[in-house]
Amino acid sequence: MSQGSAAVDALLDREAAAAAVTHYATALDARDWHAYRALFTDEIAIDYGSIGSLVATVAADEWTNRCRALEGFDATAHQLHNIIATIEGDRATVTSIVDAVHVVGVEDRALLGDLIGRYTHRLVRQGGWRIAGVTLTVVAYPAGKEAFEAAFAAARAIFAEGNSA
Repeated sequence: MSQGSAAVDALLDREAAAAAVTHYATALDARDWHAYRALFTDEIAIDYGSIGSLVATVAADEWTNRCRALEGFDATAHQLHNIIATIEGDRATVTSIVDAVHVVGVEDRALLGDLIGRYTHRLVRQGGWRIAGVTLTVVAYPAGKEAFEAAFAAARAIFAEGNSA
């Protein structure tokens, strides 16, 4: 293999790993749970401790079902920036900045839960890149942490109400 060909292959590999992370955000916002689940290994190490959420290794089906609570929001937008993929054999690390906007209508107003953070996705090659771990580190809450927590509490209540019967 020529140096040029190896460089192209490495570039395409990094792009494929970064695309898996982009699909993570896209599937969340589209509420495409089948596509979202397909991104993961069977178990996934989750660290969302910086928002007071899950820090554990769980079945990917469990994580996907847990994320369905986002259906309580009227809209979400997980915008990724500064995506950097590093490949080491059959493992990849993809870091990115996320601006995650969550909007939910309550009575006559909209609640905004916005955060800016850093994602670190750890991937393994399994017939393509699969996400084996995700860490979210919060950098800031532009609308305030209280607003973020209020929006999530409202969305969780709406989701629970719609899924009880």
